Amino acid sequence: MKEKRFYINKELYVNQNVTLEGDEFHHLVNVMRARVNDKVCLFNGNGYFYFGQITQINKKNAEILINCSEKSKNEPMINLTIYQALAKGDKLSLIMQKITEIGATELAIFDSDFCDVKSNTTRVDRLESIAISASKQCGRASFTHQSGVFNLSEVAGKIKDYNAFYVAYENEDGLTLSQDLIRKKTELKNVAVMIGAEGGFSEKEITLLKDNGAKIVSLGNRILRTETASIVCAGLVMQILEQ
Repeated sequence: MKEKRFYINKELYVNQNVTLEGDEFHHLVNVMRARVNDKVCLFNGNGYFYFGQITQINKKNAEILINCSEKSKNEPMINLTIYQALAKGDKLSLIMQKITEIGATELAIFDSDFCDVKSNTTRVDRLESIAISASKQCGRASFTHQSGVFNLSEVAGKIKDYNAFYVAYENEDGLTLSQDLIRKKTELKNVAVMIGAEGGFSEKEITLLKDNGAKIVSLGNRILRTETASIVCAGLVMQILEQ
């Protein structure tokens, strides 16, 4: 696909004239140096690309006529939600970027006993823009949506909504995530993986999650940082279940 992709938050359809504004307009005109009659590709997160032509460039926006649409061939075959504990600094941004590239559907953030950062100090509001940028890079016509911030009781109530809900726990020395994915791959279409804070989960939290149907799994012999664990889990799930 030669046309550059631009995100627009509105309904799109063929033969429609749409107005591109804001940061996307700035990138189109001032970075890409686009001109009238240049071809562009738009997406709004619904899994389709919309191909069009610039018909007019104004001071603060550009007019684009959509000529045709095409369903993206790069969308994930399963729904994957990563439940990620609150994390310091730019870790959530890194996680969002990478799991979007890998193919996750949703990033749900939660607070827990051992989180050493509070939700009101974490920039969750900028995660969607990071996901959109990552979608452009990897060729998706959808992007990973951010939901939350939840507490553990709220997360426990959502476990029943998935075919499988895994909790990565450093004290689990039996079943690994990859073992269970391989064993059940044909029946798993809606999967969640939960990653704790740097301090992990308390025993009380693990009991609560197990009692509500979560499966406790190991990620191997080495203890991973929280951001590494989320990225590794997303990669394992998509690699095994999309084969």
